[in-house]
Amino acid sequence: MIVSRSCPTFAMNKKKDEVLTISGTTNDDFVEQEIHGTPFVYDRRLMPRIDENATHVQEMREVGKLGPEALRLIRKHFRIKNIYHSNAIEGNLLDVGETRQVVELGLTIAGKPLKDQAEAKNLGAALDFLEEIASNVEDPISMHDVRQIHKLILQDIDDANAGGFRTVDVKISGSDFEASSFMDVDSHMSEFMDWLGPASIDTENNVIEIAAACHARLAQIHPFVDGNGRTSRILMNLVLMRAGYPIAVITRDDRTRYIDALERSQVSDLTPFIGLILECVSETLEEYENAAEEQREQLEWAQSIASRMTQTEVPRAKNEYELWRSAMDLLVNHYQQIANNINDASPLVNLYVKAFGMLEFEKYLALRQRQSAKRTWFFRLDFVSGSKTARYLHFFGYANYPMSEHAQVSLHLSREESPYYFERLDNISKPNVPGLREIAYSPANEKYVARRWDRCSEQKIEHIARGFFDDVVSKHFQN
Repeated sequence: MIVSRSCPTFAMNKKKDEVLTISGTTNDDFVEQEIHGTPFVYDRRLMPRIDENATHVQEMREVGKLGPEALRLIRKHFRIKNIYHSNAIEGNLLDVGETRQVVELGLTIAGKPLKDQAEAKNLGAALDFLEEIASNVEDPISMHDVRQIHKLILQDIDDANAGGFRTVDVKISGSDFEASSFMDVDSHMSEFMDWLGPASIDTENNVIEIAAACHARLAQIHPFVDGNGRTSRILMNLVLMRAGYPIAVITRDDRTRYIDALERSQVSDLTPFIGLILECVSETLEEYENAAEEQREQLEWAQSIASRMTQTEVPRAKNEYELWRSAMDLLVNHYQQIANNINDASPLVNLYVKAFGMLEFEKYLALRQRQSAKRTWFFRLDFVSGSKTARYLHFFGYANYPMSEHAQVSLHLSREESPYYFERLDNISKPNVPGLREIAYSPANEKYVARRWDRCSEQKIEHIARGFFDDVVSKHFQN
C-alpha cells in the first residue's frame, strides 16, 4: 500500500442529504446546475458570479488589456508564485525567494531538500510545456499531454513512475475517502479524456465550470502514484489559458479550503470548488491590473523625467547636428571640386560623385546613441580610367572604437567588390585597399578626424581628401 501526499482522490458517492452552505444559506435554497458530460453539479446561485467574471474578462479583452500578449505577461508575472504555491500545497519547504533562485538562476539552496528543489525545477519545466500546448486552441487536450505534464513533474525524482499510471492501490493521507482500484484507472482516464478532449475546444461561456470539473475529476481518478495535485492544477489552468482566461493560483493559505472543496466534489458538488477558482481568477486579474497600473505610472513618471531632460538636450543636439551637417556638406563639396578639377585636367579619366542626401536629424540621434539606422548612404565616388574602375561608397554609421573618443557619428568607407555589392574596407583583406577607413567631425572641437587602419588623427579636410585620392590612384591605376 502506498500513501500519496498529492491532491486527495475520492470514490464517487453522491450524498444528497448532506448540508450545503453558501453565503450562510443551507441546501433548502440549493438548485442544481449540471455540468454537461460530468457527474458534477453546482448551486445555481453561483451563476451570477460566473457571469460577472466572464463579463470582466470580456471587457478587459475589448479594451486591449487581455490580449494574447497581456495573457503571456500575466503568466510570466505569476510563474514563480504559481510554482511556489502549487508545491507548497504538497509540503515543499522552499520559500518564494528560494523557488526563484532554483528556477530562474539554477542555484542549489544549501540546507533544503534536493527533492524540493527538483520539484521546483520540474514544475517550471511543466509550465513551459504548458505554454507550448496552450496556444494550440484548435487541438483537443490529449492523453499524451496529461502524461507529458506528469512526466515533467516527476522527472529525476521518480523516473519509474513519471508519466505512467499507477499499478498499485493507494491510500490518501488525511482523507476519509478511499482511492479506487488501480485496475480501474485506464478505463476512468479514457472516459475522462473522451469528455475533456471535446470540452477543451468548445468552452464557450462554461470556462470556469469545465476547468473546475477537469481538476476535480482527475483528482478523483488519481491516476498517478504521486504528482496528481500538481498535474490537476496545471490541467485546470490549461483549460483557462486556452479559453483566453488568466490562470488561477491556489495559494498555500487556501490549502485547507482547497482540500475541503475537493472533499465536497467527491459527492458531485462542485459549488465550493468553483467558488474558490472564481476567487483565484479574480485575484489574478486584480493583482495584474494593479501591477499594470503601477507600471504605467512608473512609465509615465520616467517619461516626464526624460521629457524635462530632453527640453534642454534637444536644442543642444540640434545645434550640434547643424554644425555636423555643415561639415559633411563641406566634405562632399570638396570631394566634388577635386573630381571636377581632375576631370578638367584630362579627357581620359572620369571621376563621378553621386550624392544620396544628408542624414536626417532623427537618424543622427539614433546613431549618436549607437542604435541602428537604415538607408544612410551619403555619397559614392567612382574612378574610371579606360577599362579600369573603382567605386567607393561613403555611408553614415556610429563611430567605431577608437574613433568614438572623438565623435559618435562617422562616415565609413566601403568598396564595390562585385556588381552592386559594397564591402566595408575594414572587412577587405586584399593588398589594394586604401588606408582611410573612417571620417568624422567633432562639433565640440570643430575639427575633422580621420582613421587610417586603427590610428585616428585630426586633419584638415584638404589633407583627408588628397590622401584618399592619391591612395586610390596608386592602388588601382598605377599597376
